[in-house]
Order: sequence, then C-alpha cells, then structure tokens
Amino acid sequence: MRLKNQIWAGIVATFLSVCSLSSAQAAGELQHITLSIFINPVGAPQAFLKDNLLHPMGVDIDIVYELQRRLMFNIKDNRVYPLPRTDGFARLRNGTADLVIGGISYTEERAQIYDFTPVFWQSSLGVLYSKRSNITSEQDLKGKRIGVKEGSTATPYVEALGATPVYFNNLTLAAFKVANGDLDGLIYDRPPIKDFAMTIKSANLDVTNSEFGQESCMFAFALAKDSPYTKIISQTILEMMADGTIDSILEKWKTK
Repeated sequence: MRLKNQIWAGIVATFLSVCSLSSAQAAGELQHITLSIFINPVGAPQAFLKDNLLHPMGVDIDIVYELQRRLMFNIKDNRVYPLPRTDGFARLRNGTADLVIGGISYTEERAQIYDFTPVFWQSSLGVLYSKRSNITSEQDLKGKRIGVKEGSTATPYVEALGATPVYFNNLTLAAFKVANGDLDGLIYDRPPIKDFAMTIKSANLDVTNSEFGQESCMFAFALAKDSPYTKIISQTILEMMADGTIDSILEKWKTK
C-alpha cells in the first residue's frame, strides 16, 4: 500500500527539522563509511531468501542498495546478513549493527529504544488459514489457537479477537502447521503470507480479504539510538519517496 497523502505530510513534518542537508550535500556523504547491515527474512516481497542464500532479495534490499548507490557507503563483507528481528535489535543495542531491515514495523515503543527512518511503506495484517476450516475473517478466530510471531506487533490483535496466541519463530514452519491442522490459523504481515499461500498451492491455504492492523505495519529501517547515520539515511529515503524511487520499487515487487 502506498502511503496516503496525510501520512506523507506527517512524515515530512516529523523529519524536516532532522534532515537539513541538501541533496547535493547528501550525495556520497558516507563514501568512506562501512555499515553492518542485517535483514530479518520476513518473507516475500519484503525480504526473503530464494536462489542464493548469501544474498537476500526484496523491497528492503532494493532500497538499501539504492541508498548505497546514492550515499556511497560500503557494506561490511559486501553482504546483508539474514538474522531474526530480535537478534537484529539486540545487535543495535550492543553496537554490532548499524542498520536492521526486513519488515521492521515502526512503533512508538520501539522508537524509545531505537532510531527509525521515515516509514516508506504501510501494509496491513492478515489471517492465514486452511481452506478446509470455517474461518473467513478475523472475526472467526475467537477460541481458536492462532500463531503469532514472538515479539510481533500482531500479538495484541490475537488477544483482542479472543484467540489463544501460540508463538512461533519460523513463519514457514508455522504456515505448514496451519496446513496440517496443528494451528487454526496465524496472524502476520499480509504481503508474505499472501505470497506463501499463492506460491505453495498444495498447502491449500488462503488469507482473509479484510485488512486490519495497518498501524502495526508501518515499515521502516531501524538504527541504533542516536546513530550518526540516522539523519542522512532518513533524508535520502525522503528524497527517494519524493522522486518516485520507492514507488517504483514497490511496483516492481507488486506490493498490494
């Protein structure tokens, strides 16, 4: 989902005072800097592993490489390392990561601990369910065992819908548990579970049509609190939003 005009206006207002460098000043600003970047392989189209396990793919990777092109920083070991979100956040706290990407949702609580770039993409949550079940919307989840990723912003929705949360760390394994009936369903970011259901047709899974939890799916990049790179990376992402680069990347990956 492209960011609506009012959200865009809010983002600009929030970061305008922070990002004061001109485009000319920003170009090549990090030329002699090496950044350690880690990616949470949340799934397609945001961030996923496919043909080459050493080189993740997706929306967030394309944005990082465009940032690298514009700011001219180096990436440590010339690799963006896959790492679970919780481990990535731990590395930001202990100073062994500069940037964590891959379906990272901005929240006010997280912003107390980490720096965030502007939100560049807003999506929604969805319910992955078996076509053999009687689930057709999130309103059908009361009393059911619903998977939710540990530490996810989706947890409050599971509880509010009267379901029993069952925590998982691996989305693929959790999805197959839905397929074989060990879980009644799972709540997760809509794009990766929709992609899973469409790709693994033999699992006989589907995703509910209704959209909810948009405020929990405001995707950005996370940096260490008070990182020296927050201003320049944030400004450059704003420029990429303004010049259509972000929209082109989202269109390439057919985000809906």
